Amino acid sequence: MTSLASTGIERIREPARSGSSHGRSPKMIKTTIRTLALGAVSTMALSAPAAAIDERTFRVTQVFPSTHWHMTEGIQNFTDKVKEATDGAIDFEIYHAGQLGKESTTVVTSGLAEFGLLVPGYEVEKLPLTSVVELPGYYDTSCEGTRQFWELAKPGGAIYEAEYKPLGIRPLYVMTLRPYEVQTNEAVVESVEDMKGLKLRANGAMAKTVAAVGGTPVQVTSNEFYDALARGTVDGGMWISGSTKLVGLENVLNHTVTGTRMGAGSTFFAISERAYQSLDPELQEILTTAGEEMTMHMCEYLQAADENGEKELVAEGKLEVHPLSEEEAARWNEMLIPVAEQWAEEMDRSGRPGTDILEAYRAVAEEIE
Repeated sequence: MTSLASTGIERIREPARSGSSHGRSPKMIKTTIRTLALGAVSTMALSAPAAAIDERTFRVTQVFPSTHWHMTEGIQNFTDKVKEATDGAIDFEIYHAGQLGKESTTVVTSGLAEFGLLVPGYEVEKLPLTSVVELPGYYDTSCEGTRQFWELAKPGGAIYEAEYKPLGIRPLYVMTLRPYEVQTNEAVVESVEDMKGLKLRANGAMAKTVAAVGGTPVQVTSNEFYDALARGTVDGGMWISGSTKLVGLENVLNHTVTGTRMGAGSTFFAISERAYQSLDPELQEILTTAGEEMTMHMCEYLQAADENGEKELVAEGKLEVHPLSEEEAARWNEMLIPVAEQWAEEMDRSGRPGTDILEAYRAVAEEIE
């Protein structure tokens, strides 16, 4: 098997940007990032004629609606690539909105489905170590964060060895969202003092991030966010504008704060190791290569979708952006520094290798940065 570098697929190119970045780090305007080290197989596998592959239909579980970008941009593209590469021998039955179960990890490891979209922030008991990639301060763009995540998630990576391998799951593609912003309904946040008392949607490691700057974290899924805002259960949340219209929040999220590296949510698409090992090597290679291509596609899509979504909401008068001054952003970032150590200590106390995983993540972040 050959590497991506040897096949010419050497870079993730981030969407071109222009104009103001609302006080974000200069890294936000990079046009490329360095080689995506995916430990890859050749992308030629998807273009070469398939050998005789037995017809088979796999089940896929995911917790989002069928209209969500996780499906339309991610899972659908992945399954289409595999169908094409196998001349239709491989097909998929996709179960949306948690039809097979709300915990996708359990659905996949139990054998009820062979593939699943896993959301660590929704399954903190099953995937606690993955939340390291959601900690604040380590990346500025979706592609930068995604590269860091993949280095830990791929076979042989620190999270794979400590968390995925014991569970019996194998990531095929991963994604990290563009760093979240504090977005609110009515409250205007222009300083860290304004965060005090605000109840904010925050899942997984995001809860520690919100608490560090004075907010009160509340666990709420994206599907529940609108109702939580309407009932007053939350005043806002850690959010990205690219998903606002998707879940009908354009009239209830009116303010956003920019200028900090708050971290973001992560997801990954996986196959059970048992199912993977039952496949012939050619089909394994087809699945792996399709996943590599999706990792590249999704980070570019997510970065562009969020930037364009925010611009659109601002142009429509539905979102007001509140950039923090350099001095104020520095205050926030200083308060966020202890979050990573707190996370590691908590993992260590629970018998998990939190410190080791954090050190591995920092090493990867430094190398990729």
